[in-house]
Amino acid sequence: MIGCIYLTKTLLISGKTSAMTVFQRPLFEQSTRVKIVLKDDHELVKLTALINWVELTSIAMSIRDGKKATSGPQPRYRALLGAIALMSTKKMTYREAEDLIAHYAPARYLCELMDSDLHLDHVTIFDFTKMLGDTGIAQINANVLSKAQDCGFLDPSLLMSDTTAQEAMIPYPTEVGLMSRFGQLVQKAVGTLGGKFLGAKKGVKEQVKKIKELVRNSHLFAKGKEQKAKVGRKIYHTVKKLHEELAALLNTGLKLTSKGGIALTTLVDLMNTLLPQIFYFLKTGFVANKKIIHLQIAELYSIVRGKAGKKVEFGLKWGISRIGGGFLQGFLLQDGRHASDQKFCVEALKQHQKYFGKAPKTYGFDRGGYSASNIKKAKKIGVKNVGIAPTGKTPWSVSESMRKKIVRERAQVEGGIGTIKSSRYGFNKPNAKSIQSMAWCGQRAILGFNMRKLTREWSNAQAA
Repeated sequence: MIGCIYLTKTLLISGKTSAMTVFQRPLFEQSTRVKIVLKDDHELVKLTALINWVELTSIAMSIRDGKKATSGPQPRYRALLGAIALMSTKKMTYREAEDLIAHYAPARYLCELMDSDLHLDHVTIFDFTKMLGDTGIAQINANVLSKAQDCGFLDPSLLMSDTTAQEAMIPYPTEVGLMSRFGQLVQKAVGTLGGKFLGAKKGVKEQVKKIKELVRNSHLFAKGKEQKAKVGRKIYHTVKKLHEELAALLNTGLKLTSKGGIALTTLVDLMNTLLPQIFYFLKTGFVANKKIIHLQIAELYSIVRGKAGKKVEFGLKWGISRIGGGFLQGFLLQDGRHASDQKFCVEALKQHQKYFGKAPKTYGFDRGGYSASNIKKAKKIGVKNVGIAPTGKTPWSVSESMRKKIVRERAQVEGGIGTIKSSRYGFNKPNAKSIQSMAWCGQRAILGFNMRKLTREWSNAQAA
């Protein structure tokens, strides 16, 4: 052993000998500074060389200048853009990104921090991501696609599109669960308030306690559909009474500007819509139209997919386009709510035309986007081969050989969607608490997919 000393002591315990090895301090302290030589074929090293950081910095600066509040020091754009790229290549939390950038040499190289003592904390990375938003990350993705086109890896004349659901990280929405959560959030919000709410706190606490007991009875002791419905109605009337008391208190002209006060006002307003929906289900057994499924992210909704084992997904609806060469673009449809496949079918072409300057030569979409009007619109935009799958026995608008090509290409869209939904990229069920953060997590997953694909294609071209 070099640098360490091991001593072996023989002890006498109850007439028996026992050998014990005692670890001593090393003779020489290890240095916390190390010299690391990165390999040229490392993925992050290649990615650093491929990305045009000057253009990405210009994008970030223009977004920041467009914000109302731009006071304070200028962000370290180059390092923070490297952090965005790092988080896109693999699903990680902001704290994990902070740790990697501090101690992982390829990550520091990606952020151009190899010769610097600068450390990026997780709050700074989050604030920069929030400042960019999904629009800014989509612009960065467009820059990466432009680079892929310049390198000859992307063919904009071919486009295949589809819609998918981005599931949210929420529990399965049930009436009992939503009412129970309302009680918890009310108790938390009221606990931070004073003034006129001091007298109401005791009553709120008793009502919430009653709700908790009824929820416990529903989960543990209510057997059968009738008993559960009976307990559900009791919970509903208790929650409704609590909601009416809070609404009456807020209607006295009380202005709440604190965080807890704003949260309470939002909850009371939301329950004006949700309570009738819950009552409708308890009365009829059917889910109300446009049902609210989460109290803190009210924009989420149920997306009926009809898949085996997963008929309904809870989250936001996206449109995904696969461009020739296998690169992806993603669009959050109507803020994720109740978007139509037929509308996105044409919108995908317009977005493609916006980014690449002209319409694709060949376009494919599934039968959800079919209509005679959409085929006419696609041809008017400039698409030569419109391969929107027809419904029923309606013939295709392309030749048989072109139909086979489009069907083959269309099948690969599902593969791309499945990849960004994998645990590698984290498109599905991101750790997000708003639709805004879900949107930028989705765009970041697509960006990571395209960045890694660009790196692989470039490596293959160099090896050929």
